[in-house]
Amino acid sequence: MTFEVLNRIAFVIFAALFVVLLFFPGLIYWLFALEGGPSVDFIARRAAMLFAGLSVLALITAETENDEVRQVVSLSFAVTMAALAILGLFELVRGAAGIGILLAVAVESVFAFYYLRFWRD
Repeated sequence: MTFEVLNRIAFVIFAALFVVLLFFPGLIYWLFALEGGPSVDFIARRAAMLFAGLSVLALITAETENDEVRQVVSLSFAVTMAALAILGLFELVRGAAGIGILLAVAVESVFAFYYLRFWRD
């Protein structure tokens, strides 16, 4: 897999998460077995904005030839994805999230692995 392909896949997933968290957060609540409500909706909308920024970053850096930019993006995304995967497992064990969190953990782990490889190369 190339850096460009990985970033384009990340863009699609991040953009989809932006849309879902902003307009259809109930889907995430259902998948992770969470109870919705005004406070949770507030956090979902704020998380949506973070995914908007990540999607733009993934898209505009996909075709970069600059090794330094690739390294910074790769390390940043690797840390973010690994941290989300670890947090997801913690919340599952703690009982705060349902089994559906494992889908997110799996995707985040794959992204962390590939971005870590690009950072090391």
